[in-house]
Amino acid sequence: MKISKEVKIGIIALVTLVGFFWGLNFLKGINIFKPSDEYYATYDNIEGLIESAVVYLHGYKIGSVRDINFDRKKPGKIAVRFALEEKVKIPKNSVALITTSSMISEIKDINLILSDSSEYYETGDTLIGALDKGMSGIIEPIKYKAEETVANIDSVLIVIKQIFNKSTQANLQHTILNIDSITTSFSSSLSENGSITRSLDNLEQITSSIKSKSTELSSILANLSAFSDSLAKSEIKTTISNTNRTLEETSEILEKINRGEGTFGMLVHNDTLYHNLKNASESLDILLKDLKERPKRYVHFSLFGGKKEPKKSN
Repeated sequence: MKISKEVKIGIIALVTLVGFFWGLNFLKGINIFKPSDEYYATYDNIEGLIESAVVYLHGYKIGSVRDINFDRKKPGKIAVRFALEEKVKIPKNSVALITTSSMISEIKDINLILSDSSEYYETGDTLIGALDKGMSGIIEPIKYKAEETVANIDSVLIVIKQIFNKSTQANLQHTILNIDSITTSFSSSLSENGSITRSLDNLEQITSSIKSKSTELSSILANLSAFSDSLAKSEIKTTISNTNRTLEETSEILEKINRGEGTFGMLVHNDTLYHNLKNASESLDILLKDLKERPKRYVHFSLFGGKKEPKKSN
């Protein structure tokens, strides 16, 4: 049977097309002659994940990413379809984690993190998608902190620049000169003939003098001890007690006088007795004066029994 030229061209074109399709999928890491199980995972951000990215389980390649599209059912989410060429049971709540395979090229792949659930996903189910920021997750906070620190340092430098103006610098120089002067003066005081050295010498002399007089000081202390013992044995306690009792009695007497009790109380609070005594004193004074001036009126005597003077007739 003779095959026409057109049929030969068609067969060659079909084989070429199949070879091209197979080669294209091969380059993508897809083996079209090997059966696979497809799953999905949704993400908020895929961080540059591309189709044909490798799917790993414990570092072993088990599949590849087949398709990446926006999820129509969940706006803002990105749906990733990946096929597993190895027959692997995926427990529920397992995570499809996007990671960086190379820090240089920043190629993104998917690592499956299996859970310990006893239930498993079916082909076509959607897994939990997550993003591992890797070194960027560590560097970003450090970068933020560094930028914040630099901003704070810049603010501090501005404040320092404002504080250390010409006036402040002059005051600071003056303060340094004063400190230098104080240091020089203190150093001079510590010299051989300095005031501090002389004071220490005098203190040493006083200490030596006290040490030499220790015997006399001991005698004085012994005498003071004996005096305190004698004072303790004396009747000073009784004397103080009697004095306190006398003061209490005096206080009671003064209280009675303040209340007007007794002669002194009446004399203090009632002026009638005062006026009577005053009048009596004045009368007595008049009587004594009259007695002095006319004694014969009150005293009649005769050395020799003289006669009585006759009464004058009217």
